[in-house]
Amino acid sequence: MTGDAGRGSGVICGCSGITELSAVSLVWAFSFGIIRSSLAGVDPSLVACLRMLLACLAMLPFLRIGSLPVRAVVLLLATGAVQFGLMYTVYIESFRSLEAWEVAMLTVTTPMFVVAFDRLASRRGGLPVMAAGLAAVAGGAILLWNRPSSPGFMDGLLLVQLSNVFFAAGQVAFRRIASVFPIPRTVSVIGLMYLGGLLATLPGAIPAAGAVTLLSGSQLASIAYLGVVASGICFMVWNQGATKVAPGVLAAFNNAKIPLSVLASIVFFGERPSLWKLAAGSLLILAGILAGRTARWPRVTSRA
Repeated sequence: MTGDAGRGSGVICGCSGITELSAVSLVWAFSFGIIRSSLAGVDPSLVACLRMLLACLAMLPFLRIGSLPVRAVVLLLATGAVQFGLMYTVYIESFRSLEAWEVAMLTVTTPMFVVAFDRLASRRGGLPVMAAGLAAVAGGAILLWNRPSSPGFMDGLLLVQLSNVFFAAGQVAFRRIASVFPIPRTVSVIGLMYLGGLLATLPGAIPAAGAVTLLSGSQLASIAYLGVVASGICFMVWNQGATKVAPGVLAAFNNAKIPLSVLASIVFFGERPSLWKLAAGSLLILAGILAGRTARWPRVTSRA
């Protein structure tokens, strides 16, 4: 009876995690278009820092670290510096060398980094997890692959891959921290991670700080949305969902935003990508999610 109850709790937890990851993927689908249409001329380091500052301010009121050991606080700060701060610094910098669609295309390797870091950390793995990552990468590649055309393509490629490494490492690290330390709710500690991200982005943003006064109203509105909603709320929900699903599912969901981004570009930004690529890529990503769900992994269930 206890075993059945445990399995039932795991199913509910997994469904909740998938719902959270799906919701965030839907919100993130609009970020590419917003950045491309509103913030093309703004210093990338400044954008990254302002996003982290707003995310930090939005979540610090919920910060509750009284019962956390100092080691957990330090690890959360460091994880945020990597997953958010360093990731944003190199990710937004890559837009200097690449078109927006090229950046989106090159994020398809993130699932493989998630799988690799998780296997390295836990020494677990198997065919379902690898199938999830491979299917997600294949789906994203089919969806957005095109001939690289930017002159600085190789520089941009390295920057995006580095951002993928930082983002994947942060997700896996947070799963490990949440499984070891008494973190009752993600919202109670995410402010620490955003603070770490803010500290990591400050050095590059300080020289461009004077440009804040030159931002237009629409640019300020875009940064506010990206900072409070796409970063502040969504990263919190994403990391919370990441603790509730198998690593294979998490790996595949790292590419779920790609078909959604293409769909958003069709409906809201007037672009016309290949519909057959959208269908084929989406099916492969969905197959990766389903394959990842067959893997058995320990879940972190003490989440709200």
